[in-house]
Amino acid sequence: ILSPQLPPQLLVGDASTMNMQDGATYTKLSLANCDFSEQAATDVLLDQVYFKRVSLSQTQLTAPQVIDSRLEACDFAGAEWEKAYFRRIEMLGCRLVGAKLIQANIEDVVIKDCNGELALFWESSFKAVRFERSTLREASFEGANLSGVVFDTCDLQKADLRNTKLVGTDFRGSMINGIQVGIKELQGAIIDPAQAVQLADLLGMTVRTANE
Repeated sequence: ILSPQLPPQLLVGDASTMNMQDGATYTKLSLANCDFSEQAATDVLLDQVYFKRVSLSQTQLTAPQVIDSRLEACDFAGAEWEKAYFRRIEMLGCRLVGAKLIQANIEDVVIKDCNGELALFWESSFKAVRFERSTLREASFEGANLSGVVFDTCDLQKADLRNTKLVGTDFRGSMINGIQVGIKELQGAIIDPAQAVQLADLLGMTVRTANE
């Protein structure tokens, strides 16, 4: 996974003057404690930015691009971003509860210590993506391409993985109780022995020893 290419120095933004507007570009910018919540815009570009404690909750963005950026302790709860493009991004300790990323293109991204409960990633494409210690309980990835994605110590309980591509997807060490997934989707996925038992039960199979 490629890391964000951030310059050694960033311009410190003035939170009181910031607004999301169609076609707005934010580049080489450090911004903290700013509230963009409930704003709507098209074709917003965030390039080489460091956002800390920035609220983007309930925003409605069409075709936003986030490139070479680090987002720390930011709030995306309830945000609706359609056809977003993420490249070389780190999301650390962010709140993604109920966020909707529809038909997103997500590449070279680390999502760590984030809460994405009930988030929707419908029909999104993931490439070189790693989720670490993140809550994705009841999140929906329906129709997404998750090939090669790593879920490291994540909570995926009751997550919806129907109609996904899971070739090389690594679930080892994560909680997968109650996930919605079929045998077809699981082809090529990487799981640990305990998860194999859980999935067998989920798919209606019974696991017994030879003496039982």
